[in-house]
Amino acid sequence: MKNYLNKIGVILLLVATWSCETTELDLVTNPNSPSPDNLDVDFTLNRIQLDFAEFFEQATEAGGAATRLEYMFDEYDVNYNNSNANITVMWRTAYADLLKDIETLIPIATDSEFYIHSAIARTLKAYTLMTMVDYFKDVPYSEALIATNTDTDTFFPSVDPGSEVYAAALEELNTALVEFNNTSLGEPANDLYYGGSTDKWITLINTLKFKYYLNLRLADQATATAGINALLTEGNLIEASDDNFVFQFGTAEVPASKHPYYIQEYDAANVGEYIPNYLMWSLAVEKGFEDPRLRYYVYRQSGEFPTDEATLNNVIDCWNDPRPATYAAIDAILDTPLPFCALFDRADGYWGRDHAEADGIPPDNSLRSTFGLYPIGGNLDIDTFDEVGTGDGINGAGIWPIMTRSFTYFMRAEAALYLGTGEDPQLMLEEGIRASMDDVFSLNSSYVISRSAVVVVADDEDTAADETVLGGDFLPVDQDVEDYVEFVTNSFGAAAGTEQQMAIIGKEYWIALYGNGVEAYNLYKRTGMPNTLQPTLLGTSTFPRSFLYPAESVERNLNITQKSLTDKSFWDTNPDGFIQ
Repeated sequence: MKNYLNKIGVILLLVATWSCETTELDLVTNPNSPSPDNLDVDFTLNRIQLDFAEFFEQATEAGGAATRLEYMFDEYDVNYNNSNANITVMWRTAYADLLKDIETLIPIATDSEFYIHSAIARTLKAYTLMTMVDYFKDVPYSEALIATNTDTDTFFPSVDPGSEVYAAALEELNTALVEFNNTSLGEPANDLYYGGSTDKWITLINTLKFKYYLNLRLADQATATAGINALLTEGNLIEASDDNFVFQFGTAEVPASKHPYYIQEYDAANVGEYIPNYLMWSLAVEKGFEDPRLRYYVYRQSGEFPTDEATLNNVIDCWNDPRPATYAAIDAILDTPLPFCALFDRADGYWGRDHAEADGIPPDNSLRSTFGLYPIGGNLDIDTFDEVGTGDGINGAGIWPIMTRSFTYFMRAEAALYLGTGEDPQLMLEEGIRASMDDVFSLNSSYVISRSAVVVVADDEDTAADETVLGGDFLPVDQDVEDYVEFVTNSFGAAAGTEQQMAIIGKEYWIALYGNGVEAYNLYKRTGMPNTLQPTLLGTSTFPRSFLYPAESVERNLNITQKSLTDKSFWDTNPDGFIQ
């Protein structure tokens, strides 16, 4: 579980700002837990937006680890038991903070005709409800979100069917659309996602509805097809980088506002996370050439692996272990075998861990690869092989990529393939790749550095004149992108049948999803793609088709009964054992 100091710092900053602007304050009232009588709509919406970012963080880490976008230690039943930290904090944030404050805000904002406040809250509520169903199947809703609870029975809310909670989320999105078009008496003091643009929120809502219908396609293809076709006809989906739904972090030390992964990996000067070997292999080896995003995604602290057995035994325990038999089935459909233990064939320091490797933690903190520039605001890899430290890269000014234009195109490719929308899936695939690369490269476009070629960065608001910096050799050029797109689209054109085509779409979507485990988790459950994911190292443990309810909720709520990891959300009609 990552460091949350950045969130606390931003809250403290917002509290200080709000307090300075308030002329009268009842000192016996806790501003962090307002009642309807003293609620400040701006402050409450600020808190909702920050809690939403934390909710996403917990969800994305759990989903990312399950789908090999992040490293998972040990087996699924260890990582996804009912005391799993990410899942517990995700559940707690949803019910104790986020949804509670949303339910308090909405009636007050609508009664006061602050419609933009309530519409933003409804949009975040809808995303949260959908994600809770995606992750937990059936969840408390109708009895859980009562702003003023006087009925003792609802202190122990029962779970609602996931299909009903999903329908409620869609209703919230539709209501938010209406409210964004109403005349509001005021705008939020801080819109942390879209800077006050209601048009961008409307575009997001349409894109979230697309996601809703795409998840629904297995359970109700007719409704999914009609809903998606209507959205495509309207044409207002996220397609521009300015419409990307991201949470932007800052660089402040006090109060801390940096990306939480940066705080843990760079500021702590003690790299704690591994980058999955499968992810690095997919970027650096699988296609026979490097993905242009590789050096943005992954930063190497070492440019080589040790060669003597004593050192290898100390830092890479698995180096001499036999290759697991579970790899054979996937190896058979690949041109290049899956990585095992380390990317020794590369020999240039892409130092990570296999999925669910549990050999303990060796003294490799200053050697292992870590997160790069995208999405956490760390280092761009330019072969310096320096240990990471505070202030490196763009000092933590990264993002959470919650819903971006590349995701839209990949979802449209899948819909075209399975729902006959009339769009060209290959074109949507290509647009998704290009959009992903553009967004990755432009996270901070002034970060143009290299050890060789000299480039001139034009005068901008931060510099008094043109300045010369190092840049060039280690950065992708247009031709690198063109070569990558040509390789993938040619592979798609040569693919035999829908399943092979979806395998290509799914793998490219998965790569673009780095930093977003939520959509990766849904993609994998919905399509089984990527179909070449590295198997669980310690055997075929149970993949969480839904996560267990947190132990604290089951133990404290008489109306919640624990379920199994094999229980599936209502829209997941794929067979048991469909994925591993």
